[in-house]
Amino acid sequence: MKKTNLQKTLFVLEEFHKRKDGILDAYDSVLIEEFGDISTKQLGRFLDALSLEIDNIETIKIGRKKAYKLIKPIDLFVETFKHSHDISWIFHMLQDGDPEVFKELEQFTKKTKHVFQFKNTPFEDTKTIEEKEIFKTLKRAVKNREYVKITFKGNDTPMDNLRCLKLIFMEGNWYLAYVNTSDKLRFGRVSFMHKVEYATKRESFQSISVTKQMAFLKTIQNAMTLYDVPKKIARLKVNSYNAKYFTPEMKPFFSSQKFEKQLEDGSIIFTVEYTQIMEIMPFIQSWLPSISILEPDSLKEAYRQRLIKAQENLS
Repeated sequence: MKKTNLQKTLFVLEEFHKRKDGILDAYDSVLIEEFGDISTKQLGRFLDALSLEIDNIETIKIGRKKAYKLIKPIDLFVETFKHSHDISWIFHMLQDGDPEVFKELEQFTKKTKHVFQFKNTPFEDTKTIEEKEIFKTLKRAVKNREYVKITFKGNDTPMDNLRCLKLIFMEGNWYLAYVNTSDKLRFGRVSFMHKVEYATKRESFQSISVTKQMAFLKTIQNAMTLYDVPKKIARLKVNSYNAKYFTPEMKPFFSSQKFEKQLEDGSIIFTVEYTQIMEIMPFIQSWLPSISILEPDSLKEAYRQRLIKAQENLS
């Protein structure tokens, strides 16, 4: 049976950890035998793609031959689900309550429990039948471009005639990207929804009516990114001790993150775009006191006010 990219990724990562030198190449007999009908050129392309997606794998030269080296251990669970491109079926099966969804991963981890330890799951748990039904309804609405009416928990007034664009998994939670009656793009956390019904408009909307919003989805950084709001630029400095996490070679924390320069003391200055303070403030707070805000003054002041409030709450 032909293996999926997910299955190939799992096997390759396992093989990397088995090798004492942590090196694989497109001529590896174990990989070729496992993947079946695959040429060295095809295997090379797959390993190339994996090295581009996963920072812990780098390309090297052994003589004239190109090879791939695992430079440090991988958090298998995170990397596999973050970088595999054919895993939508896993999301669907999990939300539909299929008990077989993690069978392959479970068997894999039993064999390699001395190597890997999973501390979290990339899925938000859906415990009740009602939650699963809501998710199914939203999938159908996105697929068929349907209008829906959503009632959120703690608010008895439903929001009507919402155009469902896409279900997005980010920051450990499922969100529905939808367009309201004011043509504004919004994100609604699925677990906060009490009821999803057919809208007053019992028809499908045209894709052309949400062209701008769909294009904007490609630029979002997290659930706090605001639609149709001018972007600001935060200029930040991280101290020398944690600078290694912000070098140009490291994966950025934000899609808009840009390395500016490294100072003589080893600290690094970088910038991040944001549409509202809450888009980046939790990140800044999580790195304190290693990160300081250089610009703009409005962001500095917002942080000062948070510190004052926090001090008041402690007293």
